[in-house]
Amino acid sequence: MLLSVIVALGGCAAHKNGFLHPENTYSTFRSSYSNCNATGLRAKASLYYTSKGSGHRTTMSLWGELKSPLRLDVRAGIGPYIAHIREDQNGLTAFYPDQETAYTHSSPVRAVQILGLPFPFSLKDLAGLISGCYPNLIPKSYDTAVSENGNLRFTFKYGPVSAITLTGQGIPVEIDGRGEVPWRMELSSYEDDGSGKLLPERIAVYTESGDKALLRIKSRNFTAKPWEAEALELKFPEGTEHIRLDHKGYVIIE
Repeated sequence: MLLSVIVALGGCAAHKNGFLHPENTYSTFRSSYSNCNATGLRAKASLYYTSKGSGHRTTMSLWGELKSPLRLDVRAGIGPYIAHIREDQNGLTAFYPDQETAYTHSSPVRAVQILGLPFPFSLKDLAGLISGCYPNLIPKSYDTAVSENGNLRFTFKYGPVSAITLTGQGIPVEIDGRGEVPWRMELSSYEDDGSGKLLPERIAVYTESGDKALLRIKSRNFTAKPWEAEALELKFPEGTEHIRLDHKGYVIIE
C-alpha cells in the first residue's frame, strides 16, 4: 500500500513533466529497461493461451542466462510436459515428448512462428520482459510521441516494434510489434524487484490473427553467477526424430 501511495504521488509530477518533455520520459524508460540487474534468472508462471479458437492452460518454467542459453519447460497444469525448449546462439530447438520429435531453426523468432508458440518473440526477449531488461525491443529513438488515455504513446517507423506506450514515469504499459502477424502486448500489475525497478506480474499478448496469451508470473529469482552447462542442456530420449525447419519442405536430421 505504501509503495502504491508513493508511486501515485511521485507520478503526479512525473506525469506532468513527461508530457512537457516526452524525450525525458523515453530516456528514463530506455535507461531503466535496457539494462539488466542480473545475468540470469529462474522464473515460474502460469500461461493461458488460445490458438485457432482452442484454449490451453499450462504452467511454465524458464531458466538460464539472459543473454542465452535459456531453457523453457511447458506442461499441462500438473499433467505431463508438453514441450522442452532450448534457445542458444545456434537458434531454437523444441522437443515435443508426445511426438518424440525435436524441431530446430536457426532463427528463434522464426521458430516460434512456425511452431505456433504463444509468444511472437524469442525466449531471450521473453526472459528480458520478465526480468525488466529487453534492449532488443527498445529502439534507440522514436519518431512521434502523442498523448493517449493519460499516457504517452511513442511510435517507430522501422524495426520489430511499432509503438510503446509509457506512463508519465516511464513505465511501459503496452508494446506493439510488427511481423508476419502483428501483435500487441500489455504489461501490468507491477511490483518492485527490490532495487527500485518495477517488473510486470502480468503480461498479455494479442495477435492480429485473434490468438492471445496471458502470462502470470508466480516467482522469479535472479542470478549473478553463470549457470552450469549441464543445467541448461536439452536431452533427448533414444529414438527422437530431429527435424530442421530452416529448409523449405523441412529436413529430417539423421
